[in-house]
Amino acid sequence: MFANRVFEHMDRLFGPADFEPPPYPPLNVWEDEDNYYVESEIPGLKLDDLAVSVALGDQLTIAGARKPHGPENAQWLRQECPAGDFLRTVTLPAAVDPDGVGAKYEAGVLTLTLPKSEATKPRRIAVRAATPALAAA
Repeated sequence: MFANRVFEHMDRLFGPADFEPPPYPPLNVWEDEDNYYVESEIPGLKLDDLAVSVALGDQLTIAGARKPHGPENAQWLRQECPAGDFLRTVTLPAAVDPDGVGAKYEAGVLTLTLPKSEATKPRRIAVRAATPALAAA
């Protein structure tokens, strides 16, 4: 009851809160010359509850199911840890080699190493000096 009154007072002062949770799971994505790396915090999952896939060369999808915590008859005062099925797809800047993707799940953190496709890596082009016959033309 007390918590409801606090929320009612807050709504009167600041207006109702339109809380839009951020996309889940949160991701960090970075790259080096050879790979893209993705790190995602997904605590409380078993490996059977998690699926990772790459489609169309550059579409990374992380999907899973997070079981609800707490007693069935609980009246939540705040619930910021989402439960249920989730699906997160991001488009990487370029295609990756799906056969070389590495995945590790440790201490609630999923870490992916996605090797860049050889076709998308920059190639050094050898520049030759012009021959005198070509330079005169």
